[in-house]
Amino acid sequence: MNNLAVRAITAIVGLTIIITGIVFSPWTFAAVILVIVLLTLREFYGLARTAETKPYEVWGLVFSFILFALIFLYYQGEIDTSTFWMLPALFSTVFLYPLIRYGQGHAINSLAVSVLGVLYIAMPFCLMIPLAFISGTFQFELILGVLFAQWANDTGAYFAGKAFGKTKLFEKVSPKKTWEGSIGGLVLSIGILMVFCHFFGIMSYLEWAGLAVVISIFGSLGDLVESAFKRVLAIKDSGSTIPGHGGFLDRFDGLILALPFATAYIHFVI
Repeated sequence: MNNLAVRAITAIVGLTIIITGIVFSPWTFAAVILVIVLLTLREFYGLARTAETKPYEVWGLVFSFILFALIFLYYQGEIDTSTFWMLPALFSTVFLYPLIRYGQGHAINSLAVSVLGVLYIAMPFCLMIPLAFISGTFQFELILGVLFAQWANDTGAYFAGKAFGKTKLFEKVSPKKTWEGSIGGLVLSIGILMVFCHFFGIMSYLEWAGLAVVISIFGSLGDLVESAFKRVLAIKDSGSTIPGHGGFLDRFDGLILALPFATAYIHFVI
């Protein structure tokens, strides 16, 4: 079986699981996104270890889990804002790790990478929760719109780049990415969100198109950011968890940077 077939089968299975989880209920939505957060963060810390830095992985995973869970439970109406006062104390526990692991690696580097993982991976994904509850109750339409726009951008860029790609986008970081591919990704992303507007409404055609532009631009930049990390570390993929696609960080790198800008855009236009 060639690599393209493996990628296609894996994509179909993965998309089915993710979409079903998001649509079925708010609890399955939270479970699916939380699993993605933790697996992606774990891969990020794995990259750090490749660079001979020893992140405080347990702290990062536990803190990210609690952060995501508290935000979700708040929007579900299960807890009030007073519960969030535990977060500063929980966050501060990371500064105890240099004592616990004294002499095991460079403490400042370990602290920095541990905190960076939470900021880079967990916090953007947490923004999906207020998007899902933007009307006061759980709605999956905007979440699916953001995800499909990002996936369309990746897919369109891949095939347009292979068919028409000549002008390098950022050759020093990612030699295979081209402007033609980026334009193809943008066009497909806009097309997909036009379909979303037809079926779901919520925003106008123009506003959905604007969301596609935001996601395409910052999703492509997010992909380049992770490519820069991997180029510095001289590795091809962040992991091998997803057959034909590398790791979770490879699949969601664009979304990580696109989410903050997409969230700001949606709250601005709605």
